[in-house]
Amino acid sequence: MNQNLKTIDYIQRTVDCFIVLTSFAIAYYIKFFLQLGGIETGEVFLDRYIGFGFILLITSSIVFKNSKVYDSVRYDSLSKEIFLQLKANLITLVVFLVLSFFISHFRVSRIVLILYFIISSISLTMSKIYFRKMITKIPAKFIFVGSGQTITEFYNKIKKIPNFKILYWVDAPEDLKDIQVKTKLDLKEIEEKKLGTLVLGYDLSASNKLNTILKNLSEYLIPVIVLPDHHYSRLGHAYRDFKGQTLLFLNDPKANTLNLIFKRAFDIIAVGCGLLIISPLLLCLALLVKFSSKGPVLYGQTRLGVDGREFKMWKFRSMVVGDANHGGWTVENDPRVTKVGRFLRKTSLDELPQLWNVLVGEMSLVGPRPERPQYVSKFREEIPSYMLRHKFKAGITGWAQINGWRGDTSIEKRIECDLWYIKNWSFGLDIYILFMTFWKGFINKNAY
Repeated sequence: MNQNLKTIDYIQRTVDCFIVLTSFAIAYYIKFFLQLGGIETGEVFLDRYIGFGFILLITSSIVFKNSKVYDSVRYDSLSKEIFLQLKANLITLVVFLVLSFFISHFRVSRIVLILYFIISSISLTMSKIYFRKMITKIPAKFIFVGSGQTITEFYNKIKKIPNFKILYWVDAPEDLKDIQVKTKLDLKEIEEKKLGTLVLGYDLSASNKLNTILKNLSEYLIPVIVLPDHHYSRLGHAYRDFKGQTLLFLNDPKANTLNLIFKRAFDIIAVGCGLLIISPLLLCLALLVKFSSKGPVLYGQTRLGVDGREFKMWKFRSMVVGDANHGGWTVENDPRVTKVGRFLRKTSLDELPQLWNVLVGEMSLVGPRPERPQYVSKFREEIPSYMLRHKFKAGITGWAQINGWRGDTSIEKRIECDLWYIKNWSFGLDIYILFMTFWKGFINKNAY
């Protein structure tokens, strides 16, 4: 099976390169020979477009590989694979435009670029569908060995794939159904009959069993898949090579440096434009706070952000100033909250000054909500993995907030949402959260 997949993968990459070059050639032909009469003017720039075509080919090959369009995503939904391909194609076009700007004074026709993107996107999508069908026709037989959460999760993921068949399971979980169970692993039989691929999966508590099997496998020509136990890594993990030695990084957030730069750039642009638009509203709210009760307009509260660093998070003041305003969370009908403050808190308008925190880099538009140091000290002792939420920059809104976990609600649920967000972060997820924040509105029944 592995050799067949490698062959198909090589063919698919070759076909995609052909699609890129052909799509660019067709776009060039339509622009200069069919639409705008390029032959009559003699301005067809053939030599330059040939050069740009090869630059586009190299760019697409690199971007497609780094975007993982040829990875195991082919066993996920078709829509996910198509989306990933279209995203990679768009990134290719952007990178190509940047490269062409710096390496040549000649500018590629916008019509050619638009036509290329349309033609190549359609062709690459058809290619993905065709090769996906080819891959799903390749039969795959597995022999499972192991117990625990790791191998059970893998089984639940592959059992619905039509061309995957599990011959039997050694050391199987007690509640296993519909799979033949054996008590002994016969490596010699597996090798001689070429039964299939051996899948080994034990949790860390039974790692000695895995080590024993791996030592015995060195004497056999059997394809093996080892499922490492990473359940203690709540935010994900990453393997990296250091001078030939493999390093495992635990609780490594998904976002790389380039993605974080894009996230920061988006924050600055969005907040800068937003502040210009809502500046009259900010002035009106400031006047309301000022004339409704004694005290400053803004209230700065110490919070913990990324990597546990303290910063002042700003809000419009919503409570009375003085001894009456003692510590603790606000509750329903809290006497410390002013009339204007109650309105501000209910509509989340008191949070608007945090746009300044975003602008100076202490917060982001989207991320886990920051908490006060005294509560962090309390929750880290009570809630497992609580501190991992500080692996990511804090936000004004987040996954927990749009799912209703804000105000006087379950802390455990909020942490669960925060960790899910960090583990599954993408720029598209941020956009979705911002959209849902506006779509659901800012009024919150749990905000007192």
